[in-house]
Amino acid sequence: MILFLDFDGVLHPDAAYLERGRPVLRAKGALFMWAGLLVDALANHPEVKLVLSTSWARELGFTRARDYLPVALRSRVIGATWHSGMATDAEYRTRGRETWWDQATRYQQIRRYVDRARLTDWIAVDDNPEGWRDTDRDRLVQTDSTLGLSAPSARFRLAAALGDTAAMFNVADSMAALLDILPVDRDTETDALALWVDWWQSSYLIAVQLD
Repeated sequence: MILFLDFDGVLHPDAAYLERGRPVLRAKGALFMWAGLLVDALANHPEVKLVLSTSWARELGFTRARDYLPVALRSRVIGATWHSGMATDAEYRTRGRETWWDQATRYQQIRRYVDRARLTDWIAVDDNPEGWRDTDRDRLVQTDSTLGLSAPSARFRLAAALGDTAAMFNVADSMAALLDILPVDRDTETDALALWVDWWQSSYLIAVQLD
């Protein structure tokens, strides 16, 4: 399986900016503060490879962007939706910011990679739902731009996209433990479990801040 990975709004809040050529986070916390949650989510899925679908690859270059990830994720990266060849035309003249990639939506960037690589088994984790076709919508694990993977609902949807039932219940169990409520019955169906996670998420997030 290929997982298309955005950085901003997924691994940290969507408040990262370049200052003197270096990325900084203009929000509470730190860059890649939630990367460990993705490491944990993929721990039992060695078959999952990552493709960077982030503007970091455009702004910093593929290698430098990849190397901001922790080693456990870095070793999974096999490519990016952006590559340096997109920056020049057939005669190697610089295109500037008028490339196809710069004008495309995130979904279009991902879909181009999918079509060219003839992928059939893929998902994307991103906070930007713009332009996604209904036929591909179930492949998008959409995150909240402020909460990223810190939101239980995002981790639940990722586990569901990976077909990891145990991880889905682990998300619910961790919420129940912190909130001191009864855990979810193991016979609960996926749709009902998703609703349970969404229902209790706001209370959980408040409890995390108070803990």
